[in-house]
Order: sequence, then C-alpha cells, then structure tokens
Amino acid sequence: MTRAPLLPDGPDELLQRAIETLRARLLPHTADTSDHGAALIALRALAIVQAELASDPAIAGRELAEIEGLLGRSFDGDESVARRALAAAIRARSLPQDGPTQIRLRDHLLKATAHRLRLTNPKYMTRRKRRAESSY
Repeated sequence: MTRAPLLPDGPDELLQRAIETLRARLLPHTADTSDHGAALIALRALAIVQAELASDPAIAGRELAEIEGLLGRSFDGDESVARRALAAAIRARSLPQDGPTQIRLRDHLLKATAHRLRLTNPKYMTRRKRRAESSY
C-alpha cells in the first residue's frame, strides 16, 4: 500500500484531501449527533470552493464587463462590488426602462444565475437539462 505524501502538490489536492477526510473519517462519527448538519454544511462549502477553483477564470471577467456595461461605470476588477451595485440599481429601479437595457439585464441575470447554480447545485442544472441560459 502506498501512502500519499504528507504535503499535497497544490491547493486543489489539499482541498480534495480535506473533503475526503471529512467525508470518510469525520462524517460517520457525527451521524447521530447534532453536529451532523454542520459537517454536511462544511462538506458542501468545500465542494463549492472546489468548483469555483475549477471554473474558468474568464467567466468572472465577462460577468464584470456585462455589469459595467449595464451600469455605465468601472469597478476596477472587483466583481463583488459590481454585483452589489447592480443589485442596488435593480432595487432602486435606476436602470433605464428601455427595451434593450431590460433585455441585456435579463440575459445577464439568467447567465449569472445559471453559472452559480452550476457551481452550487450542479445536480439541479443536470436534472433540468438547463445549459442554454449560460454563455459565460
């Protein structure tokens, strides 16, 4: 039997080992305890991080460019600030109500939501056979 080296080759392998350890060695011991739900949440969070690391880094840039185009301003590469600004603009109804802007907004929201669902709940997108919404 060969043993894996103590130090993994990179962050992806380290994350995979953490998931495997949690699932195989810790999760079974929490089955009948109040900590079982917390262990499942931790596993899910690690799986989402793993999916984020494996996703195409250009997607965030395209999403940012779309938000900047919709809001007509730059966010200097900060996607989270851009997303919050878009949400605030939607709540305040400050985006132009013309047809083209509304179509671009709808298309952006569909693509962004589909992308996030692929990362956080890939089974949902597979069951629903929903692929066309996202061109990211």
